[in-house]
Amino acid sequence: MNGFNWSHEKNIVTIFSAPNYCYRCGNEAAIMEIDEYMKTEFLQFDPAPVQTEPEYMIKRTPDYFL
Repeated sequence: MNGFNWSHEKNIVTIFSAPNYCYRCGNEAAIMEIDEYMKTEFLQFDPAPVQTEPEYMIKRTPDYFL
């Protein structure tokens, strides 16, 4: 949920690059920076806002199929 996750006694890190994956997970995204001394820092990005389609873009079933 924080955009990254350490595992295996902090030997492996997973970076999530898609905030709010598929507009349903609510996760953050992150970028990991590593300096010349192997010190790590994470830049985190908030989940993407929920996008709604404009009223004219919503597909409706025609009345003759009801």
